[in-house]
Amino acid sequence: MSSQNGWRNQMQKNLSQPIVRGRNAKDVVYYSQPSSSSSSSSLSQNSSLDDATSKENDQLVNSLIRYLLTLDEGKQIISKARIIKNVFGNRGKHFAQTMNKAKNLLSMVFGYQLIELESGKYMLVNEIENTLPHIEPSATESSQMILLFLVLTHIFMLEDCCSEESLWSFLTNLGIPCEDDQQHSYFGNVKQLITEIFVAQGYLNKIVLETNDSTNVEYKWGYRAEYEFSRRTALEFVSQVYDGRPINSWQLQYKTLIAREAADK
Repeated sequence: MSSQNGWRNQMQKNLSQPIVRGRNAKDVVYYSQPSSSSSSSSLSQNSSLDDATSKENDQLVNSLIRYLLTLDEGKQIISKARIIKNVFGNRGKHFAQTMNKAKNLLSMVFGYQLIELESGKYMLVNEIENTLPHIEPSATESSQMILLFLVLTHIFMLEDCCSEESLWSFLTNLGIPCEDDQQHSYFGNVKQLITEIFVAQGYLNKIVLETNDSTNVEYKWGYRAEYEFSRRTALEFVSQVYDGRPINSWQLQYKTLIAREAADK
């Protein structure tokens, strides 16, 4: 794509693309209804039961949000069955209503979007641009997001799918080692991050193609990447590497991002 020095220099200048974190699941009361006065003699037994039910529902919403935020610290994709087991117990009939309330509060209070995937799985994705200094990510998370952005950009420039061999070659040319158990001074274990962690977090979709003679591996953007990263940002980054070359000069990639942007409107 570009020279090794071009990628490195631009990476240092422009790759501040981390996912916002730092919302502490233990520090916030998420949802509560104003309680009715129990001192009024006019309250009926039904009203008292309604209040008790409302408080139980509030507690269930709080427990669900706390559980989702705790698991999101590792950016886990969570199954419906796991949520019911660990949050709802025998109150699974309230699942849909509670999830809707939690979804609204996660967006309004925390800036997270709760996404339902196929096969009854869920994930949280960030809705807030990371422009506030008090929610900067950790150094480790920031370095991982820089590596991920480089990987996603390479995949996009190869028309949204690249072979594992191509990816290792790309990173090696940047001076980023990809051998088993080899540690990079800034990124850490690059191969493990790409083949295991980014895949488990839903940033990368790893496709294993087996034939009679060999096994080939390809990578595409995963569900989480589609929501948290921008193809336009990736192409603008490549443009800067190439000294401001217009982004529409990469015709296939530009056509792809325009089509996706139109579909998201």
